[in-house]
Amino acid sequence: MIRCIEVSLAIPDNEARTALATLRRLGVAVAALERADLYRCDVADADAERLVDTLRDCETVYNPSKHLMRVREDDRPGPGEVWIDEIGSGARPGGGPLTIAGRTLAGVRSLERFTAWRLFSTREEPAGAELVTAATETLLCNSAFQKAIL
Repeated sequence: MIRCIEVSLAIPDNEARTALATLRRLGVAVAALERADLYRCDVADADAERLVDTLRDCETVYNPSKHLMRVREDDRPGPGEVWIDEIGSGARPGGGPLTIAGRTLAGVRSLERFTAWRLFSTREEPAGAELVTAATETLLCNSAFQKAIL
């Protein structure tokens, strides 16, 4: 089963604010911008719920005082979204069990970590594909070492 877990800030996100100001200064007309860490895992069905609990217990991934966590329905970006990952980040030389922050991820066959950017053309309306592409190519993704999933 593919499980996508999103961890976002419940406190003001200075990185997203700076990216929004920069996009506007560069002429990309984004009304609002949100950022989250996204973990996309291929996990055995029996271990899917335990995966959420394991990530919730990792202090370097999730802090209940400043983060929100949700399990996403889809394993692809939604409207107005782009997911950014480093090229080659999914490679795991040597195999063996997957770990994160020193904790073994039981039943997890693969793990990808993305920065998920959610763009809005108005305060409530997700940005269209052209606006997302413009923001991605202008600032959000450095194609020299990152890949974007639109």
